[in-house]
Amino acid sequence: MIYAADYKFRRQGILISSRIYIAIALLVAAIFSPLPLSSIPLALLALYLYLWWQPISAISSLLLNYFLFFALAILFQPIVGIFFPLLISVPVLVSVNHALLQTSATLRYRESGRNRSPTGICTIMFLIPLVILVISALLSNLTLTLACLISASYLGILLRKVIRGMPSKPVEEIRIQQRMVAGTKTNLQLKLNSRCKVGGILFVESSHEWLKLRPTKLLLDAKELQIDVSLSPPLSGPSTIKFRAYAIDQWGLIQLQFELEPLSLHIIPRARYAAWLARKYLDEAKTGSLPLASLPMALKTSSLSRTGIEYYGSRLYQPGDSLRHIDWKHSLKFNKFVTKEFAQSHGQSAMMLINLAVSDEEEADKLAYKVIVTAISLAQEGIPVALAAYDHEDVRLTTPPLQPRELVVRSLELTQQIVAFINPVRYLSPPDIARLRANISRVKFAQSEASKVLLQLLQLEYRTLDNNARLNPATKALLEALAKEKRQVNIVLISHHNHDAEALAFDAFSFARKGHAVIEV
Repeated sequence: MIYAADYKFRRQGILISSRIYIAIALLVAAIFSPLPLSSIPLALLALYLYLWWQPISAISSLLLNYFLFFALAILFQPIVGIFFPLLISVPVLVSVNHALLQTSATLRYRESGRNRSPTGICTIMFLIPLVILVISALLSNLTLTLACLISASYLGILLRKVIRGMPSKPVEEIRIQQRMVAGTKTNLQLKLNSRCKVGGILFVESSHEWLKLRPTKLLLDAKELQIDVSLSPPLSGPSTIKFRAYAIDQWGLIQLQFELEPLSLHIIPRARYAAWLARKYLDEAKTGSLPLASLPMALKTSSLSRTGIEYYGSRLYQPGDSLRHIDWKHSLKFNKFVTKEFAQSHGQSAMMLINLAVSDEEEADKLAYKVIVTAISLAQEGIPVALAAYDHEDVRLTTPPLQPRELVVRSLELTQQIVAFINPVRYLSPPDIARLRANISRVKFAQSEASKVLLQLLQLEYRTLDNNARLNPATKALLEALAKEKRQVNIVLISHHNHDAEALAFDAFSFARKGHAVIEV
């Protein structure tokens, strides 16, 4: 640390000395230049001092210093001859080098068809002396020609150093293997060993939405780099994870594009994991001896359940809500009526309403996992559970309340009946039946003709949803299972809301009003 601080201090001292040197050189050029031309170095001196005191950007500082390298050679040529101005201009390259280092820190990678390509700064730095060389040839100015050759030589030395010190893959990944259940989330730490001898910046980019990297920008000065990874792979995720990586040297001249493969995944399907949990449960004789059988997602009581025993949450007041359940504290705070909601799942049997229709393998895997783990969770609690399963065509199964072991066995069998189909209809969100009913109640009190027409439209929408729900296999399965139960139950919905989206929304509202608790997994 002491050596690094000392090196930084010396480097800063050299930079300040170079800047003072440039200012003095411009002042001397103004003094000894012919009177008509003395205003040019004075204007350059004023601009240089202003940008030193109030810098605009790193690129502007770089271009100004690079321009002053050629300008000093031209300004001192009438004073000291052809060759000596070059000796005066060479120290300016110290400031040019520092400006290059500052500019490279602000660069971003750009897509390129080649693994190794020059950056925009590199192109500009070589293009400027090339243009000046053409001008010097037209003017027959030997001093300017030699200045161009010196600048090109300086850039060539830097390029050679970068190419030799920066291999095509400047970091080496340390590969790790990870076993994960599809859809679960974990955090990992990846390590990279730097092979770059000239320093620079490394950019890493994830190719997958379910995989996040932090940080995405690292300095290549350290020998060992660390990247924190947060991932939740789907069933169809790749076994070998690849990152797109880009590296830029510390002078910002060359960009490298390459791939990193630091992670190998073994993705376990959710359905396979859930089936293992079910078999483990069935092998155990006592209820509750399976510590792994926990439901990763909460069973949420539908917002349509307005009465019950346990406080669940709060929402805005709607017509039909009991005045006894108004939350006066929150109502005063928000200046709107807020009513309390209660879960009513205590002391009742349950019914699992399962939609076996999915659109792809990923949804099939999620559905099987939800069905089995929900069945295990309810079985561990010793709750009698009836099953009602359907697909996009018809009802496939309804049962009376089952005992825990039989419930798990039948749930395992149900996962074998999952079917995939192509649904041409896409739902942005299911209809809000409670809000529709509340709007109908409000409009009934209005007397205008427009309100009457609106009331007819709202009632038409409600009747259409009602008729469609009655024809849907979801409602048929639900009614068949309730006919066997003949009492209030907790309805547990497990569906991907494809063909049954509107029917489930209407049924949840309808059966919640009849006293059934509606819970969605």
